[in-house]
Amino acid sequence: MSYDPHDVDQVSERKTRRKAKATHEQIDLQRICADPSGRRVLARILAATGYMHASYVPGDPLATAYREGMRSIGIDLHAALTNAGDDFARVILAENVHGDD
Repeated sequence: MSYDPHDVDQVSERKTRRKAKATHEQIDLQRICADPSGRRVLARILAATGYMHASYVPGDPLATAYREGMRSIGIDLHAALTNAGDDFARVILAENVHGDD
């Protein structure tokens, strides 16, 4: 069966599935963030992606593209943490700055 964007039932069903998937991803992140070691791992991943830094490398478009790809992953992870609620992104960054082990 192909998807018909004009069929109200199909559109509603697809929205429900997307929302359920998003909810499961948020619950997974909440469980990871509930554990201090999980937050430290996420902080290391965020730092490794350089999502808050410029990705431009003068004279080297391939290096720029590579860094932008890494940065994109970090931006996506930060957005997912922000959408998961409970200020996870802020807590992770604050713990990382303070060196909470």
